[in-house]
Amino acid sequence: MFETLSINLEKNVFHSLHRVSVPGLHKPDLLPSVYLALFKLLIDWIEGSLKKHTRLQALDDTWKVLPPYPRFFVPKKAYHEVTRWQLKEIRNLERCLLRVLAVALLLPDRQQVIPFKHALDYFWALVDFNMMVQYQSHTPETIAYMEEYLDRFHMMKDIFLEFQVSKRTQAKIDKERKELRHQGTPSNKRVIPSKRPQCLEDNQHEENDLPMDMIHMESHFNIIKMHLLCHCDHIRQFGNIPIYSTEFGELAHKKQIKDEWRCSKKNDVDRQIHHSSGRQHAIRIRLLNLNSLRRHGANPGDDLLGYLDKTTGTVSTPAPRRRILKGRRDDVSDVLDFWKVLGISLDRICLELIRCSQHNLRSERHLAEEPAILQLLPVELLT
Repeated sequence: MFETLSINLEKNVFHSLHRVSVPGLHKPDLLPSVYLALFKLLIDWIEGSLKKHTRLQALDDTWKVLPPYPRFFVPKKAYHEVTRWQLKEIRNLERCLLRVLAVALLLPDRQQVIPFKHALDYFWALVDFNMMVQYQSHTPETIAYMEEYLDRFHMMKDIFLEFQVSKRTQAKIDKERKELRHQGTPSNKRVIPSKRPQCLEDNQHEENDLPMDMIHMESHFNIIKMHLLCHCDHIRQFGNIPIYSTEFGELAHKKQIKDEWRCSKKNDVDRQIHHSSGRQHAIRIRLLNLNSLRRHGANPGDDLLGYLDKTTGTVSTPAPRRRILKGRRDDVSDVLDFWKVLGISLDRICLELIRCSQHNLRSERHLAEEPAILQLLPVELLT
């Protein structure tokens, strides 16, 4: 059966590794599984569904009047004006999506009651599921809740099937429409004038029903983005999902791959990157071992001691963590208070304010360059 589906059952390199379970390698991750996969897909489905039911303007109106809230950033653009959703914006969308949709889908007509109810149930299940998988610890009850939300999510997803249309299916629909119009054109010429409007209306209904029939036959949700949610069952074996995050690997990709690629000769790059990274890692481990031996009383040699003092003495200390202001604070009213809370250089803040005003404001609205005046400016100018 697997051969007919073009599935290769040969063992790969992971099967030969000691104490490695290949099915257990595909651990879920919130970043690619939920945020970057499903929520980005749902954004297109939402826009298509609201355009169909002429509710996109209602969503924009609700989106613009969202009030500020801790850990929630008020959107600066209308919903349909956002062309590229970043991870921060997707997480922001998750916190208010269900409530905004509930307001935008108010007062449906008779034909919209069932689709709107299924759409809200669909997003309700997805948001609940996403909240549950972020738990730091799980019990059999929380896992049962999560599986229930996932089942309800899959039960209601057919409401967006018409927006999951591939290019091949759309080409078939266009071809069938052309054939249908070609077949209906000569027949309309032989009907009497009084029945011609009725024939045109019947042809229009038939043409409108054609896409839905083709979509139900051709479209499906058998995509990797839907399959990734099935791996959340690994919580029973490996624990909570946030500990298996690919964000650390993506941050390390810049230093381990991109920087090494720039330093290479662009000839046999893979081998050069592996050799360079291996040498650097081995040297760091060797220096740590020698430094540990010296602390325990060993004498590795005068020349080596001097080298260790030089390398360990020039290690830069990490920059102190700065406080991030989220929302309004009663103790911050002007730039001077802003400097005291964050600990950033006051001269730097003044220089940045002057530079920003000169580049973005008209000449008559430029800020004064005296530090005494800039320190008393209200902090709302920084937002």
